[in-house]
Amino acid sequence: MKIFFYAMTSVLLCMPFFSEAQDIQSAPADNVTPVESFFADGVYFTLADLQHHKPSVGRDQLAKSDNDNSGFSIGQWAATQNLFYFDNRGVKRKMERDSLWGYVENGTPYIFLNDRFHRFSAIGPVSIFKESYPTIRAGLAPVVTEANASMTINLFILATGQIMELTPENVAAAISDNEALYNEFTELKSGKIKRKKMYRFVERYNEQKTGYGL
Repeated sequence: MKIFFYAMTSVLLCMPFFSEAQDIQSAPADNVTPVESFFADGVYFTLADLQHHKPSVGRDQLAKSDNDNSGFSIGQWAATQNLFYFDNRGVKRKMERDSLWGYVENGTPYIFLNDRFHRFSAIGPVSIFKESYPTIRAGLAPVVTEANASMTINLFILATGQIMELTPENVAAAISDNEALYNEFTELKSGKIKRKKMYRFVERYNEQKTGYGL
């Protein structure tokens, strides 16, 4: 009976610790942004279309070159060699990949730069995306690998289309019209802390921004 009592006491004493650990594990990480429908799904020819949240071509207007138009995603369409769509009169047309700003799927933008689509992570008036390019090893049979890819994490400013590297200085400039948030960020004690919290401050800026249209 004493053994049972001591065992139950140990379990009860440990319960707050387990609960606290579970709360920590379930808390969202600083570098994760839930995808919201800030942008409408579709293909965007220009920055202006993205700024006004009006896709140039809707998902239902996309067409495959093999005429099999069943069950494909916008991303799958964007990866095909030839890009076709139906205009507002129902005429099938071809577009050049280089003429695209990019596309949005499930609320997430993919910007087209240097012959590749790059996925946004933080989404809003100030967005973040990783610009990554594979390493091509020369030889008789060239090998493309992502293991040693060149990579830069960038800010994207919706109002201007400006792209700049994710640094504490650039984050401060991007959120400067929110005085309280700007002051809180710039008053952080060290550059190391600022770099650690950059992503979260961009998220908070987007959460507090009320004017979505330009």
